[in-house]
Amino acid sequence: MAVATLISRILGLFREQLIASYFGASGLTDAFYVAYRIPNLLRDLFAEGAFSSAFIPIFTEEKNKSPEDVRKLFSRVFWSLVIITGILSFIIYSNAHLLIKTFAPEFLNQPEKFELTVLMVKILAPFLLFICVAALFMGVLNTYKIFFWPALMPAVGNVAVILSIIFLVPYMKSYQLPAIISVPIGVILGGFLQFTLMIPALLKLNLNFRPSKNLLTKPVKRVYAKMGPGLLGFSINQINLLINTILATGAGIGAISWLNFGSRLFQFPNGIVSVSLGNSNLVHFAHKWKENKTQEALAVYLSTYKIMIFLIIPITFFTLIFSEWISCLVFERGNFTRVDTFNTAKALFYYSLSLPLYGLYKVTVPVFYTIDKERVPVISSFISIFVNIIFALTLIKSYGFVVLAMASSISIFVNCLILLTSLKPILKFRFLDIFSPFLFKTIGSSLLACSLLFLGKSHFLFFEMILLKKIFILSSLSIVFFSMYFLFMFLMGEREKVLYILKKFKIM
Repeated sequence: MAVATLISRILGLFREQLIASYFGASGLTDAFYVAYRIPNLLRDLFAEGAFSSAFIPIFTEEKNKSPEDVRKLFSRVFWSLVIITGILSFIIYSNAHLLIKTFAPEFLNQPEKFELTVLMVKILAPFLLFICVAALFMGVLNTYKIFFWPALMPAVGNVAVILSIIFLVPYMKSYQLPAIISVPIGVILGGFLQFTLMIPALLKLNLNFRPSKNLLTKPVKRVYAKMGPGLLGFSINQINLLINTILATGAGIGAISWLNFGSRLFQFPNGIVSVSLGNSNLVHFAHKWKENKTQEALAVYLSTYKIMIFLIIPITFFTLIFSEWISCLVFERGNFTRVDTFNTAKALFYYSLSLPLYGLYKVTVPVFYTIDKERVPVISSFISIFVNIIFALTLIKSYGFVVLAMASSISIFVNCLILLTSLKPILKFRFLDIFSPFLFKTIGSSLLACSLLFLGKSHFLFFEMILLKKIFILSSLSIVFFSMYFLFMFLMGEREKVLYILKKFKIM
């Protein structure tokens, strides 16, 4: 799953490189990212939020009963999801002007930019339907322990955007059309391909798409009832994202793009490690919990957590030290300037402070849906988002757009603290299991490895190098860094875990 996600994230970075190179951190890219954010907000509910977490445990229960029960549940959830997301997509399309007035009021001062953003919202409206159905298919295949193929689907979406930019931009320019429109066209094509390419795998499992007159059976109602608290949490998230978007649009031209590019770099390791481990943990934890094997379920959760911090802690330190180099290497070309590089690096630095916390969050939240305690992550989200909003509103005028990245890191810390405190008496683990000697070994090994690299960093005139030399230097330093990290962990007594990870990645 991590390998498939790695492929997708590499292609995702290449996609962002193309966008940065073709359009820079400009008003055009700001317009696209605002337009893309609108269907993406609703996608969080169905694709990565309450729906997935509510559906998988119930689908697992039905799968343990009979093949006919699971076929019926799949068909009914599929058609109900199509109807719901289809209606929401139509609402987005028909209310595009109102949505942009709400999410990006500053754009009203630039009529051409405003109308272009509205047009892109209309193009992107069906993306919600496509990607939510793809998330449903991915969740179903994961319950059958099929991970690689569905995890590869986002890579298909990225390829669609890449090809769209390469081939459509010259066409758009020749007809004097806004070239940025090639990006949402690629997004829509990629969303369509993501769910259609998983259909053959579902048919092999004897799952069917035949519609039923009665869609809202008891298991289907349970899925949507379980989503209820998640819907409340989602509405809270909308307030947070809405305020962040408004603040970013008022922070000057390029601010939205810098935050987005920084977030993309942050999401690269987050997706490879945290998201893939979180999805895998949900499936395995749900199986053990539904079989009343609570100790084994706890063991799954803790082992997933330890693998996560073993990988994410050193990545965090490396990203913090080399944030400017990474931003330069990935984005600085074409219309993306040195100023854009440094501003993107600032966003990346403050986002990356929360990398381990996001990993913990992704591993922990699905557990609450499995154990029927959905209200807890809703309450924790409400409190953490309140902290986020207050922090951002208070400091945005003094410190600019980077405050939004800082606020994100602070809010996820608050969120994780509440989640762990609430989960501890339920799973009956100790805080020492989380804040364990193993955690401090990963931090200590990372610091030792980083200190050696940091001393030699100033000897490289990185920004003046040609591209191939930049790739060679940064790649070589990353290999040296992780080799030293594994060595220090090995010397600190974590021989078994080091060998386990190396074997998983076929290094040994």
